[in-house]
Amino acid sequence: VKCIYIDPPYNTGNRDFVYNDRFVDKEDAWRHSKWCEFMFQRLMLARDFLAPDGVIFVSIDDNEMFALGLLMNRIFGEANRLACFAWQTDGNFDNQAKVKICHEYVLAYACKIEQFPAPPVIDPSIPKGSKLFKAEIRNTIVKNGPKNPVSVIRLPVGFPASIRSGTVPARQDKWPRFDDHLLIADGVLAEPIEVMSGWSSKDLCEDFIKGGCKPILDSKGQMTRFELSAMGAIEVVKTRSEAQSHVVSVIRGFGSTQAQSAELAAAGIEFPYPKPLGLVQYLVSMVTDPDALVLDFFAGSGTTAHAVHKLNAEDGGRRRVILVSSTEATVDAPEKNLCRDVCATRVRRVIEGYTTASGEAVAGVGGDFAYLRARRIPVGEMLEIQHPEVWTALQLAHGAALTPFTEGPWMLAGDADEAVCYVPRFDRADAPALRAALRGSRSVALYSWQPATVRQHLRAAHITHLPIPETLARRFGLLQGGRK
Repeated sequence: VKCIYIDPPYNTGNRDFVYNDRFVDKEDAWRHSKWCEFMFQRLMLARDFLAPDGVIFVSIDDNEMFALGLLMNRIFGEANRLACFAWQTDGNFDNQAKVKICHEYVLAYACKIEQFPAPPVIDPSIPKGSKLFKAEIRNTIVKNGPKNPVSVIRLPVGFPASIRSGTVPARQDKWPRFDDHLLIADGVLAEPIEVMSGWSSKDLCEDFIKGGCKPILDSKGQMTRFELSAMGAIEVVKTRSEAQSHVVSVIRGFGSTQAQSAELAAAGIEFPYPKPLGLVQYLVSMVTDPDALVLDFFAGSGTTAHAVHKLNAEDGGRRRVILVSSTEATVDAPEKNLCRDVCATRVRRVIEGYTTASGEAVAGVGGDFAYLRARRIPVGEMLEIQHPEVWTALQLAHGAALTPFTEGPWMLAGDADEAVCYVPRFDRADAPALRAALRGSRSVALYSWQPATVRQHLRAAHITHLPIPETLARRFGLLQGGRK
């Protein structure tokens, strides 16, 4: 997983946190301890899922900010903390409070900070006229001070200039200083000369000269060249990469949960405090990989899936997203199913399009979506698992696209390189047709309830025979060498 974003319960005490199927309120003496234990188990799993160059973002407010920071430091390592973003919310706040709170936090931690690249985004609050959006960065390298002692750079014939022709008179009254005139012809220096000053990028400039005055890469991978200006200064000119990075720790301009809730209501979905779509999209876009796998295990209203599908539609990426949510059913509301009635409904409408309450048609952004329900299988029932459950588990184990189980002699998924096959009931009369079907892949994992019998009829170097249910039981920890 390259990116994890979660928006866990803030533990405000206002019935926003369910622990052991009951709301935790302000009167609970163990409220903070319960929240820490609840989060610790989930963050430990998240760390194991995260790729070496991956990142996790966690939204939080003042109620558990300090506890969360300690948990994140312990689990991901203090050295891997990227930022504690302050998100300035634009919604209503308590006018009666002594201090009006108008911000929340997003803690960002890398799995291995040295492997996490600079985010290829520019802070959205930066004005469009900023130099950050210019194709080139141009600055003088003349810089005098204690850290930049005066030294000489020898400029050869052919050193580039920003003017076609001209002469800059010799001078000793300002920096840089030179004893002879600077003679420029046809856009380059016509005579060699020594110039004296303090310099900010002397080593890079001399590497440029040694390379025949051809553009070189700086430490950030930017294409860099040097030029003489019309005033006799040496300027460094850098070409900005398409993946420009300028991320600041205060996030502004993404609206409020109230505004996002109103947008969802227009789509026929009721949810009280959804994170703004733009905020989550901005965070996910900090991951450079356009094919990244994104995970959100506090799915809520499905904002993360909405953000991923919208990003893919905008930049042609092929990001995938996994949302995980409980039903949030409680003793008081046993029939509640947030995942089905809010999250899955929103994702379908984002993909397919919908009509608002006012009659406005909203086009879908496209994409695919599968809604899966997990249930706990008791150990005693593992060997009684049904064929549809076996087929789904096998596809998930092999990373294959999910297809529903249909009655037939076998199920097959995969491509020319690798395939997975499940034979629920083997009939040797089906062996010739099955053998022909399996020739389409170089490597086939064939699962069956009678592996020894199937192997007698389907012997081939590219087929690996595996037993059901033992293989699944072992994978899920129910078998340790033998049957439990």
